[in-house]
Amino acid sequence: MKQGLMQLLRAQDVDGELKVLEEAKSKYPAEISQRQGEIEKAENVLTQLTDRVAKLESQQRHLELELEVAQELLKKQEERFAEVTTNKEYDALQLEIEACKSRISEFETQILKIIEDTQVTGEQAEIEKGEVSSVRELQQAHIDELQEKLSSLQGEVDGVVSQREAALKGIDDELLKSYERSIGGNRGRGVAAVRKGACGSCFRQLPAQQKSNARRSDQILHCESCGAILAWDDESS
Repeated sequence: MKQGLMQLLRAQDVDGELKVLEEAKSKYPAEISQRQGEIEKAENVLTQLTDRVAKLESQQRHLELELEVAQELLKKQEERFAEVTTNKEYDALQLEIEACKSRISEFETQILKIIEDTQVTGEQAEIEKGEVSSVRELQQAHIDELQEKLSSLQGEVDGVVSQREAALKGIDDELLKSYERSIGGNRGRGVAAVRKGACGSCFRQLPAQQKSNARRSDQILHCESCGAILAWDDESS
């Protein structure tokens, strides 16, 4: 039992190192995701601008067709003047022509506005293309660096995991399960060496009987205060 407890003390040091590495490793994916989000955000802005240009161009084509129809109608209406025989017919035709001219003017105004909007939006899109390129280049460089660090950390984690497996090799199953439960709890105390009659984790003095039992190292003992497994080694007194 004592040998197993000493192994756990060494294994706990390895577990501490492993925890630090795992915590460090867990930070990189979040930062990578954040930087990828910056790229996507810039790309979305560009997409919106290019979509806006396409929509404006479609609207312009539609209005130009409407304008052609109106212009053709105006031409036909003006030709009808030769057929008018009464003032009433003349006045009615004149009203139709004025309404048609009004529609033509409205179409032309809308087309000019769309042309202006298309030009402005197109210029914005061109500027945004450069921004997207810069953002992508900058963020991707950071992402590649983080990926490299993540891969390097994973290599360290794998190495420490191997050390952990070696440190735990041969430990009694019941003792190992007790240790795993202890480090998996809310307090995660693990195993603590007895120092000057106190728990090495929470530093609470042990009752005399528990101290005596810990010295014998023939059973699994837990600190009554923090729950850590108590291990008596050659430095305990």
